[in-house]
Amino acid sequence: MSVANWPDAKRSLDAYDLSGKRALVVGAATGAGCAIALALAEAGADLALVASNAGDAALALRKTAKEAREFGRNVIDQTTDVSSGQGAQVMVKQVAKELGGIDIVVNAPDLMIAKPVTKTSDADWAKVVAGNLSATFFVCRAAGKELLKNELRDRSRGRVINVASVLGERGLANAAAYCAAQGGILNLTRALAQEWAAEGITVNAIAQGWMEDSPALGDLSPGSNQTVRFIPLKRAGRSDEVAPLAVYLASESAGYVTGQTFFVDGGLTVHL
Repeated sequence: MSVANWPDAKRSLDAYDLSGKRALVVGAATGAGCAIALALAEAGADLALVASNAGDAALALRKTAKEAREFGRNVIDQTTDVSSGQGAQVMVKQVAKELGGIDIVVNAPDLMIAKPVTKTSDADWAKVVAGNLSATFFVCRAAGKELLKNELRDRSRGRVINVASVLGERGLANAAAYCAAQGGILNLTRALAQEWAAEGITVNAIAQGWMEDSPALGDLSPGSNQTVRFIPLKRAGRSDEVAPLAVYLASESAGYVTGQTFFVDGGLTVHL
């Protein structure tokens, strides 16, 4: 295929204009998922926001949907168990029907159980793998079918962004199940990038470090928090520092970027 069939990269803020794009954000009740959803809406995309469970997640989801609508976007929201292959498939079909298709897929589940491996039960393992790795796989599988239906528009059919953790790259004691699931997400990203590249679909991952909303992080001051003291920037990250990267990866400017993991971690992985 000739290079001429691919679009030229834009050089201005127009390169990040997502007007007319339709984005599915799974895990939109998490810190990163919420921030990414709002950033995509601000950039012009219509949204389908999905949370994996009810309760507090449903309340956070509705709040995010309300804020996204203030940008004048078409926004739908629902709670769905995407750790089920059938649940993910039904949800994706419904979203594609209501939005008229899907151009951007963001997976941002984040279910952590912190236990020593000898005290991690079969149920704990299954829950963490299902809530992170399986959920991401099932959504990618279902959404991939929709992305492949997109008309050949300058060879740019879609964008997939998987939000994971630096613990998929670096292990941590007492978090074996979570580390394994996150590592699976990063390698799933690499595999899908190769599988879908010829179809004009890019697949990338964002790996978060310790964020202000990370569970059990406690006092965020470097003087009293050993974890924060270990970060070169000496602070935890914010979800709104993840969102701009997601907008870039969702844009036409990132058409030659695929199969990559971008670490948003304050230099943590470099230090380690």
